[in-house]
Amino acid sequence: MIISTNVGGLSNRIKSLVSCIRYSHEYNMEVKVYWLVLDSYQRNLHLLNCPFFQLFSNNIEIKTINNSKIKKIYNSHCFMVFDMDNLPDNFDTYDSQNAKYTPSDKRGRNIDHNYNKIPNNVKNKYLPHFKFLKPIPALQLKIDNFSKRFNNKTISVHIRSWSGKNEEDRQKILFNNGIVKFEQEMLKYKEYNFFLATDSQNVKDYFIKKSPLKSRIICYSRKTNLDISREGLEGVQEDLIELYLLSKNKVIIGSRNSTYTEVSWWLGGCSCSITIL
Repeated sequence: MIISTNVGGLSNRIKSLVSCIRYSHEYNMEVKVYWLVLDSYQRNLHLLNCPFFQLFSNNIEIKTINNSKIKKIYNSHCFMVFDMDNLPDNFDTYDSQNAKYTPSDKRGRNIDHNYNKIPNNVKNKYLPHFKFLKPIPALQLKIDNFSKRFNNKTISVHIRSWSGKNEEDRQKILFNNGIVKFEQEMLKYKEYNFFLATDSQNVKDYFIKKSPLKSRIICYSRKTNLDISREGLEGVQEDLIELYLLSKNKVIIGSRNSTYTEVSWWLGGCSCSITIL
């Protein structure tokens, strides 16, 4: 048995779990997830206050990891790299100086945030395992119904502002002139509308109320405030809905070093047209 135990954000947990699902497939092993609910900043660096079964219908969750059948526990937020992938040493050229993350492979074969640089054989190994995860029916229905608003002239845009608690350093590095650079990129698409997902209520309000693009912006009709979405069950559920909605369009404009952008790209089948800002 292999168990995913990542306690990061929603997309980090999905990456960890999908890695374990692939590992279980490659080595004919049962896969489980240990999904810890985080409900207090006093005890944790960040929050994710929603249990697994309120997001996904897969019957793979366990409540304890004290089991003699356990062969491997995986808590990294990086994708597993397998020798069978035949990636060369130092494959990863990600900009670690401006957007640090913890590599999982000592030989520099990480595929994280490498998008279209990832060889097709590696993409094809991972893609089926993203499809294994099934949102609960109530959330899937909302995803399906809202995505009917999209057409072949809809572009997915994910703007990560890093404005949450304990994200101040990342905001300074990764969101410098953030609204401006996204707006300038979006303005290049003259006849398109945009499905916008973001972690910031201020960013959302700007694009739907003030931007010259405001008439072309589509946002999911959330019931929860973006700035505190991780603090409650419904907010995390709406984060998952928006994650899947981002994956529904053929063009993605996304945020550097964001696993939310990254996972939406995987869920959409690794769309060739992706711009990272």
